[in-house]
Amino acid sequence: MNTQKKTINPYLLVILSFVVIIFIGAVLLMFPFCRKQNDFGSFIDCFFLATSATCVTGLNSFANGIGDELTFAGQIIVMLMIQVGGLGFITLLTFFITLFNRKLQFKNRLWLSMMVNSEDYAEVVSFIRKIIIITFSFELLGFLLGLPVFLQYCSNPGQGIWYSLFTSVSSFNNAGFDLFGSTSLVRGMAATPNFVDNLPNWAYYYMCSYIMFLIIAGGFSFLAVMDIVAKRKFRQLRVFTKIAMLMTGILLVLGFVVFLISEPSHDPFNALFQSVTCRTAGFATVNQDKLTVLGKSFSCFLMFFGGNPLGTAGGVKTTTLYIIALAMVCYLSGRPVTSFHRRYSNEVVVKAMSLVLLAVSTIFISYIAVYAFENKLDVASFGLSSNKSAALIYEVFSAFGTVGVSTGITPHLSLGSKIVFCIVMFLGRLGPITFFQLLGSKMRFEDQSKYHYVEEDFLVG
Repeated sequence: MNTQKKTINPYLLVILSFVVIIFIGAVLLMFPFCRKQNDFGSFIDCFFLATSATCVTGLNSFANGIGDELTFAGQIIVMLMIQVGGLGFITLLTFFITLFNRKLQFKNRLWLSMMVNSEDYAEVVSFIRKIIIITFSFELLGFLLGLPVFLQYCSNPGQGIWYSLFTSVSSFNNAGFDLFGSTSLVRGMAATPNFVDNLPNWAYYYMCSYIMFLIIAGGFSFLAVMDIVAKRKFRQLRVFTKIAMLMTGILLVLGFVVFLISEPSHDPFNALFQSVTCRTAGFATVNQDKLTVLGKSFSCFLMFFGGNPLGTAGGVKTTTLYIIALAMVCYLSGRPVTSFHRRYSNEVVVKAMSLVLLAVSTIFISYIAVYAFENKLDVASFGLSSNKSAALIYEVFSAFGTVGVSTGITPHLSLGSKIVFCIVMFLGRLGPITFFQLLGSKMRFEDQSKYHYVEEDFLVG
């Protein structure tokens, strides 16, 4: 008799828990106490916002932004969903694995050992605590850094404290939500001057600077931060940390140079901010609709390969880009895939390429679906200078990368498109975990079959 108890798959449990959080958040945001109009809101718009907040994306379908749409209670709910979304996909997954499996299966122990770079089961709890400490420490620092601006220029001290806290949580978790109106940090776009427009230059640039710092810190990787704090010397760092530092630096500098060249109207500060925010965050100091073709294209590239693994960023990660680029260079030069005095297996390369292929396929299918829903949409009717195709593909990349920058088309989308974007945001946030579980459980290069086929090569390319 088989007495083995069936256990719930912890990956499925995490997914279901986040679905429940999104639905609860959407229902709460519908109620009048969350809305400044004091009436019941549209469920699809509230569901879209709840999905975006939990998936730390930043897109929303409210034309005037959440600051003008939601009451203080509604803003608190959004901030809590951002916090859960930023922490949850790592901490909740580990929590459920350790809670429901006293004897971990090998695949789960392997995943956890890779995550904390240790085979010690007891370190799992320690790792979670360190994540929470790092998160709250950076958010507290961001809150304190924001007080000089918000306390001085908000209408009252209570509003200043709240603005500083919300901005800090949203920035570190790479959510991109703000309470400044529909134009984010872009000055001069609002019909009437808003909070950002009324800031003096020193306060504006100071605020944008510490927001950039929090964005980079949140997307950098908890594991890399722990490694840097523990080792402190570059040569002692893990290879993962070195790659995270290298790719962060390369993408930031490359983005800065490209935006400075491609956007004649950008000054160096705006070019740097665009390079930082497109990697994960969703805040904006320039009108995304006015970007050139090169600017939009490179923004999509940064959104696709945004942050480092084990951080608050979504989408495909920088280490995936690194291993694919390294494999191509090594293949063309006829040498093994090596860097930092380490050799990388073919399995890692195949997994990275599979992740990219799955991500590109998801974006392509989503774009086709959205374009079909919006075949009669006239973007010029609400003032966009981008053509419909460019605006939609830009929005799809932003949703999948959980970035949140927008050309301004989101509030005008149909019901079908909003549902597609909810799915895309969800897949973008949970995708790497699901892909790892899928590939980790299915891909095995050890041939255990009882018979073998004749090996054959054929022409490719």
